[in-house]
Amino acid sequence: MICRKRISICAGLLLLFATSAFAQTCVQNEYNTVNKQKLNCTANDVRIAEVTNIRDPLTGLQKTTCSAGEHFNFIADFKIVTTSSQARENIGLYIATDSQTQALTGNCVDNIISPMHQCPNAAPGILCGSDNYHETDPPPDNCGDTSSNDNSPTLGAGAEKVTLEIDNFLCQAPAGSNQVQLPNCTSWQIPGGTIQCVSPSPSFPYPIASNGGAEAIPGSPSKCNCGIIPLGITVQTPSITVKKTCNTNATTQAPDFTTSPPTPNSCSITPEGGEVTYTVNISNTSNFGSIVVDQICDSAYGTIFQAAGFSGPSCAAGTVGSDSGTTCSGVTIAANGSASCTFTATQAEDVTIQNIVNVRGHGSTSGTFGPTASNQVTVVSHEAPTTGTITKSLVGTNAGCATVRYGVEVKNTSASGTDESLNLSAFNDSAFGSITSVHDDVKGTTCGVDTTAHGLGTLSGSFGGGLLPFNIPVNNGTYTCQFDAQFCGGLDANGCFSHTNTVSATLTDDDGDTVSLTPGSLTVKECLTGSTQ
Repeated sequence: MICRKRISICAGLLLLFATSAFAQTCVQNEYNTVNKQKLNCTANDVRIAEVTNIRDPLTGLQKTTCSAGEHFNFIADFKIVTTSSQARENIGLYIATDSQTQALTGNCVDNIISPMHQCPNAAPGILCGSDNYHETDPPPDNCGDTSSNDNSPTLGAGAEKVTLEIDNFLCQAPAGSNQVQLPNCTSWQIPGGTIQCVSPSPSFPYPIASNGGAEAIPGSPSKCNCGIIPLGITVQTPSITVKKTCNTNATTQAPDFTTSPPTPNSCSITPEGGEVTYTVNISNTSNFGSIVVDQICDSAYGTIFQAAGFSGPSCAAGTVGSDSGTTCSGVTIAANGSASCTFTATQAEDVTIQNIVNVRGHGSTSGTFGPTASNQVTVVSHEAPTTGTITKSLVGTNAGCATVRYGVEVKNTSASGTDESLNLSAFNDSAFGSITSVHDDVKGTTCGVDTTAHGLGTLSGSFGGGLLPFNIPVNNGTYTCQFDAQFCGGLDANGCFSHTNTVSATLTDDDGDTVSLTPGSLTVKECLTGSTQ
């Protein structure tokens, strides 16, 4: 039931209120429990001007840092400023706990201006509430009011200091910053338009009416003000430095991580390819806790280590293969501590490899880091000298080739006094074809070549036998020529091979009739003897 304060009959309907789910939602959500309207928060009557003296609820010590991603509790002094000299009543203070940008919707810690009382989750003696608490509405209303006439004993005139406990606040900074921000909204109601707002002592929780409606809500859609205040709390994330060295059969210097870059960071392998041992040093530069290594990736050799259950991206495949063994694992490194591990790889000859490692992991309590890159390491392997021998011996001769110079003679044996001359126009060899030109196995010839010209091919040192056609007179007239031809064959048991070929001529008589002569046939035998020298 929601009651206007000017209706006195409602005073007797007060119930004891407990903190409900509404106490952890923001001002638009709370307003929706009574009025289904969208807030515009255009007024500037009441606002949170600044937040100071941020401290730990259990120790009272100043809080200046938090671990990224964690939820933490803090107590702070909120300076409430009012522009109106007329009272603004039932002030609602809404602090976003999981946003860096707004406190209209989502999760909030909801508060009123209350009398001083023990902060609910703080060490004994740490108090929350207003240093200038006053209530202008008739009892039992006890949701604090404010005006520009307030006179805070600690902040002076025109302000009111309200100490609040903010629980379950997310340690997160907006993009481009490492400082936590405090999105907040204030709401108020005005005289003549207030609803009864009663919060039970001693903890004075955000009041919820018996029907579930919120009470410290805007009097209208404009009666609220929202802003963002820097808290001065630095978000700390786990951080590391990574260094890398190399060692080979030619570089045996102990790793030195005190230099920048560490040494040795350039190695060679002689006289050829071989094994390289890389040492990776990881230093925890966080000042708030230990870190755990989840993944080590190498640009040349891919995955060196990855923890079971790691949900981040896998290592890219190595450019030259994979490592051949590693001591790297999911080590835990204390704050300001360091740890080293090694992995080995086999590098081929005549190769230069430049590689780095990237390390990912998480803080033992919260936050993640990486990929964090190491310095670059260069390893050069040289080309091995090329040596060898060749030995040759005679096993035997299995086949051979010979170039043979053949002589050819065509004779006209017709009797003297006859007219039976012969006209020679062509030669043909059964094995080599035409013998009047150089081709295939015919290497040289004088056949068919003018007597005034040199022979062809290998017979260029001789003169031709005569141009064709050639007339051969009677009474033993002749035509003679030579040709060189090559033949090959397998050797017999005596190391010899033979070749038979037949030469025929194209002839016509004085009447133009074809004249047939018995072809000239010849068998040539060649013998080879193998020897070494």
